[in-house]
Amino acid sequence: MRIRLTMAILCLALVPLTTNVLAQQRPNILLIMAEDMSARVGAFGDDVAVTPNLDRLASTSIRYPNTFTTAGVCAPSRAAHILAVHQMSVGAQHMRTRSFKESPYRSVPPAHIKAYPELLRRQGYYTFTSSKLDYQFSNASAGSGPFSIWDYEGRQPTWQGRAEGQPFYGFITLKQSHEGQLFPDTVATNNATGTRSQVVNPDQVLLPPYYPDHAAIRADIAQHYNNIFTMDQMVGKLLRQLEEDGLADNTIVIWTTDHGDGLPRAKREIYDSGIKVPLIVHWPKSLKPAGVNPGSIDKKLVSFVDIGPSVLTLAGIPVPSYMHGSPQLVPGASSKRDYIYAAKDRLDGFNFRERAVRDGQFKYINNLLPGVPGAQHITYRDQLATMQTLWQQFAADKLNAAQRFWFESRPAEELYDIDSDPHEINNLADSAEQVATLARMRTALLDWRGVIGDFSKTDELEMAKNFWPNGEQPVTETPQILINKRGTASLVPSAVHDSVGYSVNGGAWNLYSKPLSLPKNTILEAKSVRYGWAESPVIRVSINASD
Repeated sequence: MRIRLTMAILCLALVPLTTNVLAQQRPNILLIMAEDMSARVGAFGDDVAVTPNLDRLASTSIRYPNTFTTAGVCAPSRAAHILAVHQMSVGAQHMRTRSFKESPYRSVPPAHIKAYPELLRRQGYYTFTSSKLDYQFSNASAGSGPFSIWDYEGRQPTWQGRAEGQPFYGFITLKQSHEGQLFPDTVATNNATGTRSQVVNPDQVLLPPYYPDHAAIRADIAQHYNNIFTMDQMVGKLLRQLEEDGLADNTIVIWTTDHGDGLPRAKREIYDSGIKVPLIVHWPKSLKPAGVNPGSIDKKLVSFVDIGPSVLTLAGIPVPSYMHGSPQLVPGASSKRDYIYAAKDRLDGFNFRERAVRDGQFKYINNLLPGVPGAQHITYRDQLATMQTLWQQFAADKLNAAQRFWFESRPAEELYDIDSDPHEINNLADSAEQVATLARMRTALLDWRGVIGDFSKTDELEMAKNFWPNGEQPVTETPQILINKRGTASLVPSAVHDSVGYSVNGGAWNLYSKPLSLPKNTILEAKSVRYGWAESPVIRVSINASD
């Protein structure tokens, strides 16, 4: 992995048009992330989907159809995305840290690892996000994570809070396609209030072979398409706002989803139905690198750990060596990937430990806790009519072999030829014809696991107690404020890698990156935070230096 990262950095020197010009222009970057959705988009070849805004965006952008999340469920996937490291390498692999019943904890990444938006903010970008955080070292909602990452987080995310001329990075989550929007009570409410248009009906949908043909399942999939249509309308609204605010010509837009469909045997799994997602990168004409063709398709493998390094490179900021990804979304800035990797660990009260590697054709899954069925009575998922139907059909022995597989004891190894078996129902792990492929994929997975480290080797209770001794959240030490005779203030963290913030005269909290020149009669406040820990107490001083 480090060899690959070094090669990527060397490649950066070969693309001055992409990196140097972008660094000078300091482009705005907007990441829009839908929830719980596979590539059910017209521009990605889905003839049932009604997604006019995404289709229009794709027509002037690059599509990446072979993009993969690092987990099939939100919190581990979002942790990996925001840190650009695989979730199990920082203890963020279980869904969720806050749902662990035996001892409270949050992931505590190594102190030097920072979320990539914080690195952008440190270099002068205005950063904002919507209400959903869910990084495993925070809770799910705004206001629960490290204050150092975002200038704004909440229900009304916008670029309009920045200073004049300041570039922005925004990360907006769209919830309309979330699994919970398929729950019967929610569907009934949405239909009664007219908040969902019925643009797809059950007869139109295509069923994957791991589902029986049943009216309830067809209805859920059709509703999923209708929810996606609503999400697409929100994308259109955001793009129009960029236009109206005169920002469309210098804003790079990235659209993707946080993992696959919010449906059984998709969400939470590391089959392609759970981790393969659509991704679009839109380059305005003024920023478009030479050789980039609007409306084109790039079939390279892209991992979610590549988003952070790509965004940093677009902003002209060096990619830290600890990141597992490379700037795959910047044309010419990195060598192509040979493999992507994914993992599945505890889901609510059910323990799993699966690891997967995929190349352009084959997927290998190593189940380190074999014998456990993938289908479990996860309370949240069991609210789906589709899940209830599958349980009923399984109990009545009405499922065929492909449909039963998820409900039965899982083998230690699975191997799939994605080209001929895109739904991953024909396990080739015991095939004599695939012995060499199986050995190659095993080796690739073992090599990767050896490089990144894996907190799942440790029992979760032990890990939790290491992160939060005695089940109590550690508190970051207060920083120092040092003021020289000219009134210049330096903020010194108690631990070298703590993130430090400051507020002047009771104003907004800013991220500290360099000494502050302040006028006399100023009240300066400062605090620190380490990811996963509580922020420090606030220290306050009055600046009374002469002019």
